[in-house]
Amino acid sequence: MMETWMEDVRHCAPWTRCQSQYNSAACLPQSEVQMMNGDTSVLAPHIKKEVEQNTFQACSPSNSEMYSPTTTVLPQDMEYCESQESQRYEVSQSHSPGSPDQQFCSSTTQSIGDAMMGHIEEGMKEEDVPRRLCLVCGDVASGFHYGVASCEACKAFFKRTIQGNIEYTCPASNDCEINKRRRKACQACRFQKCLRMGMLKEGVRLDRVRGGRQKYRRNLDIPYQVPAHVPAKPTPTLQDNKMLEALAACEPDPLVVSPEPRQSGISPETRTLSMLSDLYDRELVNIISWAKLIPGFLELPLNDQMRLLQSTWAEILTLTLSFRSLPSTGTLRFADDFTLDEKQARDCGALELYQQCTQIVERLERLSIAKEEYFLLKALVLANSDVRLDQFHVLKKFRDSILSALENCVLVVRPNNSTYHLQHLLLCLPCLRQADTAVRRYWSGVHRENKVPMNKLFVEMLEACVR
Repeated sequence: MMETWMEDVRHCAPWTRCQSQYNSAACLPQSEVQMMNGDTSVLAPHIKKEVEQNTFQACSPSNSEMYSPTTTVLPQDMEYCESQESQRYEVSQSHSPGSPDQQFCSSTTQSIGDAMMGHIEEGMKEEDVPRRLCLVCGDVASGFHYGVASCEACKAFFKRTIQGNIEYTCPASNDCEINKRRRKACQACRFQKCLRMGMLKEGVRLDRVRGGRQKYRRNLDIPYQVPAHVPAKPTPTLQDNKMLEALAACEPDPLVVSPEPRQSGISPETRTLSMLSDLYDRELVNIISWAKLIPGFLELPLNDQMRLLQSTWAEILTLTLSFRSLPSTGTLRFADDFTLDEKQARDCGALELYQQCTQIVERLERLSIAKEEYFLLKALVLANSDVRLDQFHVLKKFRDSILSALENCVLVVRPNNSTYHLQHLLLCLPCLRQADTAVRRYWSGVHRENKVPMNKLFVEMLEACVR
C-alpha cells in the first residue's frame, strides 16, 4: 500500500494542503510521498600523529638481573647469599687485579650489594609493584595509546577497527560488560567503550600498513626540498556545511492543533487521545516530506527508502518531540498550542511513553544541544537503521556524509571539547531506540482496542514489520 502511495505522488502537487486536510483520514490519500535524489560526500577522518609514551619495566625478584643500566650480568652459576655477602662478593682495594672476585667487575660496574639495595627491598613481591590498568578491559596497561592508558590487546583492536573501517553490531542491547575475560565477546560494545574512555580516532595513522611500514617509500635519488610556503588549512565554518544547510532549509514547522467543536459524551481522556493520534499522523507526513529533501536519500532504491522510514519514524518523531520540549518543564510539547503533562499521560494510558520522552528531553538539556546539532542528529537517526536493504553500500555512503557533517559541526560549535560532546550525542541513539519500542507498543494497543479512529498512513507505518 505504501509503495503505490509513494509512486502516485509523481502526478500530484507537492506538499501543499490546507490545515484542515491533515485532520481527516479521508484527505490523506495513499499516494502522498515521492522520493528525490541527492549527493553525498564520503567521510574523511582527520588524521593526527599518534604519540605513545614509553613504558617502563618495574624491577622485581622475577627480573632481578636488571639491577642497573650499567651493571654486568652475573654468571648463572653464581648464587647470591645475603648472609655471606661480605665473605663471597666483597670488593675491596686489597684484592689484586686478577682476583676472582673482580673478574665480573668493570669500570662501569656497581657493587652487588649497592645494586641490590637500590632496586629490591627485602620481602617485596611482584604483585606489590603498582601497575596502571587498561581503562577499557582492566588488564595491565602497556602505556598510553591514542590518548588512553590501555593494554596491547585493546590498542591493537582499536587500531584495526579504525584502519579497516569496520562496523560492528551488538547482538544484545549495546550494554555488554567489557573486562579482561569478556573483551572478545562483543566487539561493538568494546569499540564503543574505547571511544567512551577517550580513545581518539584521529590518533590512528591511516597511511600505515601492518608492521608499521609506509605504503610509499621515499625516492632517495630525488633530493628533499622544503616548500617555501605551506598554506594553512582553512578553519571550517557552519556556512561551509552543505548538509547542514540543506537540513536547516527542510526542517518542518511546528504543528498547530486545529480547533474542534466539543462533542457531548466524550471524556477528556478520549479527546486527548484523539488529538494525539491526529498529531502523530501529521508528523508522519512531515517526516516523509522532510526525508526526501535530505541530500543522498533519493540515491537509495524506492524499497530501501520505504524500509528506512518504516523502521525509524518513531525514533525521529521522538527526537523531534524531545527537542521541541526544551527546556525541560515536565511537559511534552506536541504542538505550539498543545502540551501533555504526566497526569494527562497517565489518564490516557501513555505513562511509559511520557517517561521515555522526558528522559530524552533531560539528556538533551544536559548536553545543551544546539539547533544545528539537532538537525544533523535527526538525519543520522534516519540513516542509522539496521534494517535489511537491497543496496546497503548506498546507505553507508549516505550515513557517512551525515556523520562527517555532524563531526564538522561539533568542531565549530564546541571547539574545546568536540570529541567528548560528539560521543555523548551519539549515545542518545540507544535511548531513542528504546523509545521506539514504547511508541509502537502503545499505539498498537490503541489500534487493537479501537479506542480512537486512526488515519490509514499511521496504521500502515505502525503495522510495518521491518526489523
